Amino acid sequence: MISMTGYGRAKYLDEFVDLEIEVRSVNSRFLDLRIKQPSILSFLESEITKQINKIIVRGKVDINIYLKILKEPDMELNEEIVKGYWNLYKKAKDIVGTDAHLPFAKLLSEKDIIKFDKELINEDQLTKVIMATLNKALAEHQQMAANEGTSMKDYCLTSLNLMTSALLKIEDQFPNYKNEKYSRLKNNVEELLGELLKEDDHKRLLLETAIYVEKTDITEEIVRLRDHIEKFMLLLKEENEIGKKLNFILQEMHREINTIGSKFNSTVVFEDVIIIKEEIEKCREIIQNVK
Repeated sequence: MISMTGYGRAKYLDEFVDLEIEVRSVNSRFLDLRIKQPSILSFLESEITKQINKIIVRGKVDINIYLKILKEPDMELNEEIVKGYWNLYKKAKDIVGTDAHLPFAKLLSEKDIIKFDKELINEDQLTKVIMATLNKALAEHQQMAANEGTSMKDYCLTSLNLMTSALLKIEDQFPNYKNEKYSRLKNNVEELLGELLKEDDHKRLLLETAIYVEKTDITEEIVRLRDHIEKFMLLLKEENEIGKKLNFILQEMHREINTIGSKFNSTVVFEDVIIIKEEIEKCREIIQNVK
C-alpha cells in the first residue's frame, strides 16, 4: 500500500549549477501535475512530465525546480545597434530641441544591445543533471509515501480486526434474538385473535410468523460482510493501485452493516453495530489517500 501523500527533495551542486528539486503530493482522484521551473528548462518539461508519470499515477503533485547557473555568461556589445540607437537619440534631441541626456543604463537595457553566450552550460549535460536529481527526489518521495502506506495499512488491519470481533458477537447473539422475535410475534397475535382462531388458522398463523421472521434473518449479510473483510485484508497486501478497489469494498461493507442493523434491531448488539460502522468510516477516510 502506497500513500498519495509524500515529499521528496534532492540537491546538486558543482562549479556550474546549483540545483534543488522538490516533489510534494497530496490525495486527488486523478493525477494533477504542476511543474514550476525556470524558463531555461522549458525544453525539458515533456521529459520531466513523462518521468513523473512513470512513478506517480494519482494525486495532486507539485514539482518545484530551483536552478542557479553559477557560470558567468560571456557578454559583448552589439556595436551596430548601439550606434543606431545613439543616432536616433541625437535626432530626437534635435527634433524636440532639448539638452536632456539619455542615461547609459537605459541605453544598455534596450533589446539586443548586449549579446549573451546562449549556451551557458552544455544542454545534454544539464539534462543528465536535472533528470538524475529529479529521480533522487522522486525516490525519496516514494519512500515517504511507502512509509505512510505501511502506517495506514496497520491502521486498517486494526480496524478490520475490531469489525471481525464485533461481527462475531452479532452472529452469536442473533439466534436468541430470532427465537425471541418469533415467540413474541406469535404470542401477540394469539393474544389478539385467540378465540377467533380455528385449528387451521392457527397452523397458518404459525407458518406465516415463521416466514416473516425468516425474512429478517441476517445470515447472508453476515457471510457477505465477513467475505468483504477478508477481501479487504488480501488487497492490503498488494502494492499496485488498490485505492479505488478498497473504497468500493468499504461501500459494500457499509451497506451490509446497515441491513444487519435494521434487521437486528436490538440494544444487545447496538454497540457492536456502531463499532463496525465507525471503523468502516475510519478506513474510508484513510483509503482516500491510497493510490
